[in-house]
Amino acid sequence: MKNSGTSTNKNKKVIKNNNVKKVSTSPSRANVKNKKSANSKKSTKNNFNTKKNNVANVQSTRRNNHSVKNNLRLNKVSSDAQYVPFFDDEIVPNNIRKVKPNQVDDNSNKDKKNVKIKPSTIIKFTFFIAFVIIILYLIFNLDTFNLTSIEVSGNEKYSDEEIVAKSTLNIGENVFKQIFSGINSKIDLAYIAKSSLKYSFPSTIVINVEERYPAYIALDKNTGSYYKVDNEGYLLEKCDLTDKEDELLVEGFAFESEAKLGEKINEVYLNKLDVYNTIKQLLEKYQIKGNITKVNFSNSLTTITLDDKLNVVFANDSNLDYKVSFLKGILQNNEQIVEGTIDMSIEDPVYSKYN
Repeated sequence: MKNSGTSTNKNKKVIKNNNVKKVSTSPSRANVKNKKSANSKKSTKNNFNTKKNNVANVQSTRRNNHSVKNNLRLNKVSSDAQYVPFFDDEIVPNNIRKVKPNQVDDNSNKDKKNVKIKPSTIIKFTFFIAFVIIILYLIFNLDTFNLTSIEVSGNEKYSDEEIVAKSTLNIGENVFKQIFSGINSKIDLAYIAKSSLKYSFPSTIVINVEERYPAYIALDKNTGSYYKVDNEGYLLEKCDLTDKEDELLVEGFAFESEAKLGEKINEVYLNKLDVYNTIKQLLEKYQIKGNITKVNFSNSLTTITLDDKLNVVFANDSNLDYKVSFLKGILQNNEQIVEGTIDMSIEDPVYSKYN
């Protein structure tokens, strides 16, 4: 009889209350399968719990952010609060108002809409407008402001009567109506360079003028007539040589058949005057003695006369600075040259004793 406590298959038989129970010392396939199934269920349960906890955390974070947002919006913001873009996951101090990008601040608009104008302000404004209207009506209609006198200042060449006659002002009409109606203050006289009007209370207008002064007496070679011309080239008046005072005599001009006083001469002759002024400045620069008493413009040449004795010819397109410095050397080395002609328009200057 075999011993009940031993088994070749490593199985033990336990007899208790007529029941037989097999206990295996090595894991069977069923046990391994059951163990894997249990572990899988446990892992699934753990993952479910983790996801649940994450959802709860996200909901809690959103509730906290929403609460913080509401608290910030309910707080009263100081006047120096800054406006910054709003982000849900960002918390800023209470002195900064959070707004979403490109969002208009509704609170500021509500404050503007809620501003009410006081009735007293409306009444004051109405009285002010009425006052202005009354004042304008009085100054444009009272006889006190009708023009009674016209004064002139700054005039030497023309008399007060001549200037007033050229103005468009009317005695007896309202001063302000004449001023604000766009009245032309220009005085159409050749010697008048500028003019302006000035009101003097209650019924006087002052005409301020600025006059031109003659710098040249120009001979028109076509007609043989003389005209006074200022530094800017404006024709001032027709004259005779007997009217010459400090003006410089200029020859070689050719005006149109009818010279227009008060207008500039031809551009060609304006350029010739510029050449003369350049020569005059260079003579002063190199301290060449002698007064310029006459200038002659012929073709592309400019001839200046010193002390009515010595003529010096320059080419308008030449190096004037070099030519004038050369002229100074000639006069210093030849002190006997006091009259005649020096031609500086050629490469080698030529002196001739007689004009």
